[in-house]
Amino acid sequence: MALQGLLGVVSRFGLQSALLVSVTALPACGGEMGEFDDFEDVAEVEQAVGWGGTNNLPPQAVASDPLKRGVTNSHGITSPSNPDPLPLCAGNTITSTGCTLKQEWKAWLNADEYNRVPMMKAIAKCSVESSFTIVDSSGTFAFPGQWPLYPSWKSNRLNGQDKRERVSSCILSLLNGNDANLSICIIGPGGAPFSDACSDPNMTLREGGFFGDLFAPTPTAYVAGPDSADPVDSGRACFGSQGNYCCSEADTACPQRIVLTGAILGSPDQNFANKRCNAQLVNSGGNLYCPSFYSTREPGRSYTNVFTTFVPSVP
Repeated sequence: MALQGLLGVVSRFGLQSALLVSVTALPACGGEMGEFDDFEDVAEVEQAVGWGGTNNLPPQAVASDPLKRGVTNSHGITSPSNPDPLPLCAGNTITSTGCTLKQEWKAWLNADEYNRVPMMKAIAKCSVESSFTIVDSSGTFAFPGQWPLYPSWKSNRLNGQDKRERVSSCILSLLNGNDANLSICIIGPGGAPFSDACSDPNMTLREGGFFGDLFAPTPTAYVAGPDSADPVDSGRACFGSQGNYCCSEADTACPQRIVLTGAILGSPDQNFANKRCNAQLVNSGGNLYCPSFYSTREPGRSYTNVFTTFVPSVP
């Protein structure tokens, strides 16, 4: 499948321009490996719009559990005694503009390119800056950065549960189940840069909340509706060309990994029983975001390394 759309993502991490992000929009299931082979020339994109890169995360890439602890253990990225993933870059290859993917990550990638190429794209987008590109040793794939959440991951392990959860939430915010043209902004707790206000004043409509832990022994992946209903039907989060790809929170027999938990504020007609934000909303530049989510799938657990997405207001 060729590149079919542009997803404009507003970056708040020290950038004042909207990122025009090319999306390879993929269905929830099926397709050929060639669908992942289209990578734009990063320098050309940056010359055109100032900041750019390629970006997509088809739902099946999450459903395949590529970052599951047992999977990363089997490739030496983590171990039974150490849950912190290895650095992304081979140590002697790091420059100011890029690096070569560490061999253990390369072996992980080769084991399931269909799902792990888009997942590595999302990892790069949620860890290193837009001027930095990770390439594999064969020269087949390039993974440009976008949001420098954890640039230290280039040369150090991604240490700590909080970082693994925050990267997971960022990755999930990039879900794209359809050919959607959409601008988004993400805001979350934890101080700058995570909680910085959106630079585009038009980003005022809450789209949804994203949280989970994709690195866990049993990965979790949640999407919450914006206010009192399902996520905005943008054709992106939970909605794809083959229908809704998220499981209902109550349907524990559903085989899909991504779960639609409820809504940020809850619905009055449900007596707010579907409310999934368990803390007071926080103001960032006029946008109110949720700093803590939970799901009835995990009683007693709260996720605080989370992101709320915002899209342009409806005229």
